[in-house]
Amino acid sequence: MNDHLVSATIGIQTLYSRYCFGIDGKDPDLLADCFVSDGIFAVGEREFVGHEAIRGIATLGGIRTRHHYLNPWVKETDGHQALSTAYFLVVEPQTGANAGYGHYVDDVVCGDDGAWRFRRRDVVFLWQSEAYRSRTATITSSD
Repeated sequence: MNDHLVSATIGIQTLYSRYCFGIDGKDPDLLADCFVSDGIFAVGEREFVGHEAIRGIATLGGIRTRHHYLNPWVKETDGHQALSTAYFLVVEPQTGANAGYGHYVDDVVCGDDGAWRFRRRDVVFLWQSEAYRSRTATITSSD
């Protein structure tokens, strides 16, 4: 394992953690800061482009409590950009019940400030509980 892979892996794992705290904690500024200014967050049939649109995801769908668990993998990097992926499991924090799972497909870059950010994040749900699906419909549907 070379130095830029080690550095990128740590930086991207930190990005994934920041993302989880931003989206689970409904923190629009933290969530938006996980993306480059013209970043794309693609979920379901929709694409949210830019910080303002991505900030809105933190509050869409009303009360959406959840907790993410991730298994990230940096597939390739040159130290400044990378392709990475992660399996995710979302649970209901009050009960611990599974709410959904799937994987992320990510194109990430390292900024001048040394922080890694998503240039594009694609969310692929493989399963969602009916309750979780109905709560997230305002995000995943293009209607």
